[in-house]
Amino acid sequence: MQNINSLVIGNTSQLSYYFPEEYEKISSRINLPLSIKSDFYERVFLCFAEQRTFLKDSSELFFNTNVQSTIELIKFFSPKCKKLIVYGTAELWNNCEGPIDINMPFKYNSTDYILSKERMTISLNTARFYDTFKNVIILHPVNFNSTYRKEGFLFSKIFDSIINKKPIAIGDTYFYRDLVHPKYVVERSLLAEKDEIVGSARLIFVNDFIRDLYKGMDLDYDDYVTENFDYNLSNVRKIYYLKNKHCLYSYKNLLNDTLIDIKNARL
Repeated sequence: MQNINSLVIGNTSQLSYYFPEEYEKISSRINLPLSIKSDFYERVFLCFAEQRTFLKDSSELFFNTNVQSTIELIKFFSPKCKKLIVYGTAELWNNCEGPIDINMPFKYNSTDYILSKERMTISLNTARFYDTFKNVIILHPVNFNSTYRKEGFLFSKIFDSIINKKPIAIGDTYFYRDLVHPKYVVERSLLAEKDEIVGSARLIFVNDFIRDLYKGMDLDYDDYVTENFDYNLSNVRKIYYLKNKHCLYSYKNLLNDTLIDIKNARL
Protein backbone atom coordinates (compact mmCIF):
# COMPACT_ATOMS: atom_id res chain seq x y z
CA MET A 1 0.00 0.00 0.00
CA GLN A 2 1.33 3.45 -0.93
CA ASN A 3 2.30 5.77 1.90
CA ILE A 4 -0.32 8.51 2.08
CA ASN A 5 2.34 11.13 2.78
CA SER A 6 2.65 11.96 -0.91
CA LEU A 7 2.08 15.18 -2.80
CA VAL A 8 0.51 15.88 -6.20
CA ILE A 9 1.30 19.25 -7.76
CA GLY A 10 -1.21 20.29 -10.42
CA ASN A 11 -4.58 19.64 -8.82
CA THR A 12 -6.55 20.32 -12.02
CA SER A 13 -4.41 18.16 -14.31
CA GLN A 14 -5.95 15.05 -15.87
CA LEU A 15 -3.75 12.78 -13.76
CA SER A 16 -4.53 14.40 -10.42
CA TYR A 17 -8.06 12.98 -10.25
CA TYR A 18 -6.79 9.38 -10.28
CA PHE A 19 -4.35 9.56 -7.39
CA PRO A 20 -5.54 8.27 -4.00
CA GLU A 21 -7.89 10.71 -2.29
CA GLU A 22 -5.62 10.73 0.76
CA TYR A 23 -2.76 12.31 -1.18
CA GLU A 24 -2.13 16.00 -0.65
CA LYS A 25 -3.01 17.88 -3.86
CA ILE A 26 -2.10 21.49 -4.54
CA SER A 27 -2.06 23.92 -7.42
CA SER A 28 1.11 24.43 -9.43
CA ARG A 29 0.63 28.14 -8.76
CA ILE A 30 1.77 27.81 -5.18
CA ASN A 31 3.24 30.01 -2.52
CA LEU A 32 6.11 27.89 -1.23
CA PRO A 33 6.71 26.73 1.45
CA LEU A 34 3.46 27.91 3.05
CA SER A 35 1.24 25.84 0.74
CA ILE A 36 2.54 22.40 1.76
CA LYS A 37 1.69 20.41 4.87
CA SER A 38 4.81 18.28 5.33
CA ASP A 39 8.58 18.76 5.53
CA PHE A 40 9.23 15.46 3.75
CA TYR A 41 7.22 13.25 1.37
CA GLU A 42 7.43 9.67 0.18
CA ARG A 43 6.68 10.78 -3.39
CA VAL A 44 6.05 14.07 -5.13
CA PHE A 45 4.32 14.05 -8.52
CA LEU A 46 4.70 17.08 -10.81
CA CYS A 47 1.56 16.69 -12.92
CA PHE A 48 1.17 20.19 -14.32
CA ALA A 49 2.24 21.04 -17.88
CA GLU A 50 1.41 23.26 -20.80
CA GLN A 51 -0.02 20.92 -23.45
CA ARG A 52 -2.08 23.14 -25.73
CA THR A 53 -0.27 22.26 -28.93
CA PHE A 54 -2.91 24.11 -30.96
CA LEU A 55 -1.63 27.47 -29.66
CA LYS A 56 0.34 29.65 -32.06
CA ASP A 57 3.61 31.42 -31.22
CA SER A 58 3.74 29.49 -27.97
CA SER A 59 7.43 28.61 -27.58
CA GLU A 60 7.94 31.00 -24.66
CA LEU A 61 4.83 29.71 -22.87
CA PHE A 62 5.94 26.09 -23.22
CA PHE A 63 9.47 26.92 -22.06
CA ASN A 64 8.29 28.90 -19.03
CA THR A 65 5.95 26.13 -17.85
CA ASN A 66 7.46 22.85 -19.00
CA VAL A 67 11.11 23.74 -18.45
CA GLN A 68 11.68 26.72 -16.19
CA SER A 69 8.82 26.26 -13.70
CA THR A 70 9.25 22.49 -13.66
CA ILE A 71 12.96 22.67 -12.85
CA GLU A 72 12.37 25.33 -10.19
CA LEU A 73 9.89 23.03 -8.43
CA ILE A 74 12.25 20.08 -8.76
CA LYS A 75 15.01 22.09 -7.09
CA PHE A 76 12.67 22.87 -4.20
CA PHE A 77 11.12 19.42 -3.74
CA SER A 78 13.95 17.04 -4.62
CA PRO A 79 15.56 17.36 -1.15
CA LYS A 80 12.12 17.01 0.47
CA CYS A 81 11.09 13.57 -0.84
CA LYS A 82 12.29 10.03 -1.48
CA LYS A 83 11.10 9.98 -5.10
CA LEU A 84 10.01 12.78 -7.39
CA ILE A 85 8.04 11.86 -10.51
CA VAL A 86 8.00 14.21 -13.49
CA TYR A 87 6.32 13.63 -16.84
CA GLY A 88 7.88 13.89 -20.27
CA THR A 89 6.08 12.51 -23.33
CA ALA A 90 6.30 9.51 -25.66
CA GLU A 91 5.88 12.08 -28.45
CA LEU A 92 9.67 12.40 -28.28
CA TRP A 93 9.67 9.23 -30.40
CA ASN A 94 6.76 10.15 -32.70
CA ASN A 95 8.86 9.95 -35.86
CA CYS A 96 9.80 6.34 -35.16
CA GLU A 97 8.08 3.46 -36.92
CA GLY A 98 7.14 0.45 -34.82
CA PRO A 99 8.19 -0.42 -31.26
CA ILE A 100 10.00 2.13 -29.07
CA ASP A 101 11.82 1.81 -25.76
CA ILE A 102 13.37 4.20 -23.25
CA ASN A 103 16.93 3.57 -24.51
CA MET A 104 16.24 4.73 -28.06
CA PRO A 105 17.38 8.22 -29.12
CA PHE A 106 14.65 10.81 -29.56
CA LYS A 107 13.26 11.09 -33.07
CA TYR A 108 10.29 13.39 -33.54
CA ASN A 109 8.41 15.85 -35.69
CA SER A 110 9.08 19.10 -33.89
CA THR A 111 6.51 21.20 -32.02
CA ASP A 112 7.03 23.77 -29.28
CA TYR A 113 5.50 21.32 -26.82
CA ILE A 114 7.85 18.47 -27.74
CA LEU A 115 10.87 20.77 -27.78
CA SER A 116 10.04 21.92 -24.24
CA LYS A 117 9.73 18.32 -23.01
CA GLU A 118 13.02 17.41 -24.68
CA ARG A 119 14.79 20.37 -23.09
CA MET A 120 13.39 19.47 -19.67
CA THR A 121 14.44 15.82 -20.06
CA ILE A 122 17.95 16.67 -21.22
CA SER A 123 18.38 19.16 -18.36
CA LEU A 124 17.33 16.56 -15.80
CA ASN A 125 19.48 13.84 -17.37
CA THR A 126 22.48 16.16 -17.24
CA ALA A 127 21.82 17.02 -13.61
CA ARG A 128 21.45 13.35 -12.68
CA PHE A 129 24.71 12.53 -14.47
CA TYR A 130 26.44 14.97 -12.14
CA ASP A 131 24.67 13.47 -9.08
CA THR A 132 22.02 16.16 -8.75
CA PHE A 133 18.32 15.21 -8.66
CA LYS A 134 19.23 11.53 -8.27
CA ASN A 135 15.76 10.81 -6.86
CA VAL A 136 13.95 12.19 -9.93
CA ILE A 137 12.15 9.72 -12.21
CA ILE A 138 10.95 10.75 -15.68
CA LEU A 139 7.91 8.97 -17.08
CA HIS A 140 7.01 9.38 -20.76
CA PRO A 141 3.32 8.50 -21.25
CA VAL A 142 1.73 7.78 -24.60
CA ASN A 143 -1.46 9.72 -25.30
CA PHE A 144 -4.08 9.47 -22.56
CA ASN A 145 -7.53 10.99 -22.31
CA SER A 146 -10.35 11.36 -19.82
CA THR A 147 -13.37 13.55 -19.26
CA TYR A 148 -10.99 15.90 -17.44
CA ARG A 149 -9.24 16.66 -20.74
CA LYS A 150 -9.39 20.43 -21.27
CA GLU A 151 -11.08 22.06 -24.28
CA GLY A 152 -9.30 22.22 -27.62
CA PHE A 153 -8.36 18.56 -27.95
CA LEU A 154 -10.00 15.81 -30.02
CA PHE A 155 -11.17 13.74 -27.09
CA SER A 156 -12.51 16.68 -25.11
CA LYS A 157 -14.74 17.23 -28.13
CA ILE A 158 -15.73 13.56 -28.23
CA PHE A 159 -16.57 13.45 -24.53
CA ASP A 160 -18.60 16.66 -24.73
CA SER A 161 -20.57 15.21 -27.63
CA ILE A 162 -21.33 11.96 -25.82
CA ILE A 163 -22.12 13.49 -22.43
CA ASN A 164 -24.29 16.29 -23.78
CA LYS A 165 -25.54 14.51 -26.92
CA LYS A 166 -24.13 17.22 -29.19
CA PRO A 167 -23.32 16.79 -32.89
CA ILE A 168 -19.67 17.48 -33.78
CA ALA A 169 -17.31 17.48 -36.74
CA ILE A 170 -13.91 15.82 -36.43
CA GLY A 171 -10.96 15.17 -38.72
CA ASP A 172 -9.43 11.88 -39.81
CA THR A 173 -9.30 9.35 -36.96
CA TYR A 174 -8.59 6.36 -39.17
CA PHE A 175 -5.17 5.62 -37.72
CA TYR A 176 -3.48 3.52 -35.03
CA ARG A 177 -2.12 4.73 -31.69
CA ASP A 178 -0.87 3.30 -28.44
CA LEU A 179 -3.46 4.80 -26.07
CA VAL A 180 -3.94 4.47 -22.32
CA HIS A 181 -6.16 5.99 -19.65
CA PRO A 182 -4.76 8.40 -17.00
CA LYS A 183 -5.76 5.85 -14.36
CA TYR A 184 -3.11 3.51 -15.77
CA VAL A 185 -0.50 6.29 -15.95
CA VAL A 186 -1.10 6.95 -12.24
CA GLU A 187 -0.82 3.23 -11.44
CA ARG A 188 2.61 3.16 -13.11
CA SER A 189 3.56 6.40 -11.35
CA LEU A 190 2.85 4.90 -7.92
CA LEU A 191 5.20 1.99 -8.68
CA ALA A 192 7.89 3.70 -10.75
CA GLU A 193 11.50 3.18 -9.68
CA LYS A 194 13.23 4.31 -12.90
CA ASP A 195 12.57 6.19 -16.12
CA GLU A 196 10.12 4.48 -18.46
CA ILE A 197 7.73 4.96 -21.34
CA VAL A 198 4.18 4.37 -20.10
CA GLY A 199 2.12 2.67 -22.77
CA SER A 200 -0.02 -0.39 -23.41
CA ALA A 201 2.46 -2.02 -25.84
CA ARG A 202 -0.42 -2.48 -28.27
CA LEU A 203 -1.98 -0.46 -31.08
CA ILE A 204 -5.58 0.74 -31.11
CA PHE A 205 -7.51 1.89 -34.16
CA VAL A 206 -8.69 5.27 -32.96
CA ASN A 207 -11.88 5.50 -35.00
CA ASP A 208 -13.05 2.12 -33.68
CA PHE A 209 -12.35 3.26 -30.12
CA ILE A 210 -14.41 6.43 -30.61
CA ARG A 211 -17.28 4.45 -32.15
CA ASP A 212 -17.18 2.01 -29.21
CA LEU A 213 -17.47 4.93 -26.77
CA TYR A 214 -20.69 6.08 -28.45
CA LYS A 215 -21.96 2.50 -28.60
CA GLY A 216 -21.13 1.97 -24.93
CA MET A 217 -23.39 4.91 -24.10
CA ASP A 218 -26.20 3.63 -26.37
CA LEU A 219 -25.56 6.30 -29.00
CA ASP A 220 -25.00 5.92 -32.73
CA TYR A 221 -21.70 7.44 -33.88
CA ASP A 222 -23.15 8.39 -37.25
CA ASP A 223 -25.98 10.34 -35.62
CA TYR A 224 -23.53 12.65 -33.84
CA VAL A 225 -20.25 12.72 -35.75
CA THR A 226 -19.46 14.30 -39.10
CA GLU A 227 -16.05 13.39 -40.46
CA ASN A 228 -14.40 16.43 -42.02
CA PHE A 229 -10.86 15.68 -43.09
CA ASP A 230 -10.16 19.40 -43.48
CA TYR A 231 -9.63 19.30 -39.70
CA ASN A 232 -6.67 16.92 -40.00
CA LEU A 233 -3.54 17.52 -37.98
CA SER A 234 -0.77 19.08 -40.07
CA ASN A 235 1.86 17.12 -38.13
CA VAL A 236 1.34 13.48 -39.19
CA ARG A 237 2.83 10.99 -36.75
CA LYS A 238 4.13 7.55 -37.64
CA ILE A 239 2.73 4.42 -36.06
CA TYR A 240 4.75 3.70 -32.92
CA TYR A 241 4.06 1.89 -29.67
CA LEU A 242 5.81 0.77 -26.50
CA LYS A 243 8.00 -2.27 -27.06
CA ASN A 244 6.91 -5.19 -24.89
CA LYS A 245 5.89 -8.77 -25.68
CA HIS A 246 3.07 -8.54 -23.17
CA CYS A 247 0.00 -6.34 -23.33
CA LEU A 248 0.38 -4.05 -20.32
CA TYR A 249 -3.03 -2.38 -20.51
CA SER A 250 -5.77 -3.97 -22.58
CA TYR A 251 -8.27 -2.39 -24.95
CA LYS A 252 -11.04 -3.70 -22.70
CA ASN A 253 -9.55 -1.83 -19.74
CA LEU A 254 -9.16 1.35 -21.78
CA LEU A 255 -12.76 1.22 -22.97
CA ASN A 256 -14.17 0.36 -19.54
CA ASP A 257 -12.15 3.00 -17.70
CA THR A 258 -13.18 5.66 -20.22
CA LEU A 259 -16.85 4.69 -20.14
CA ILE A 260 -16.81 4.87 -16.33
CA ASP A 261 -15.54 8.46 -16.62
CA ILE A 262 -18.31 9.35 -19.07
CA LYS A 263 -21.04 7.72 -16.97
CA ASN A 264 -19.82 9.52 -13.84
CA ALA A 265 -19.78 12.83 -15.73
CA ARG A 266 -23.44 12.31 -16.67
CA LEU A 267 -24.54 11.73 -13.09
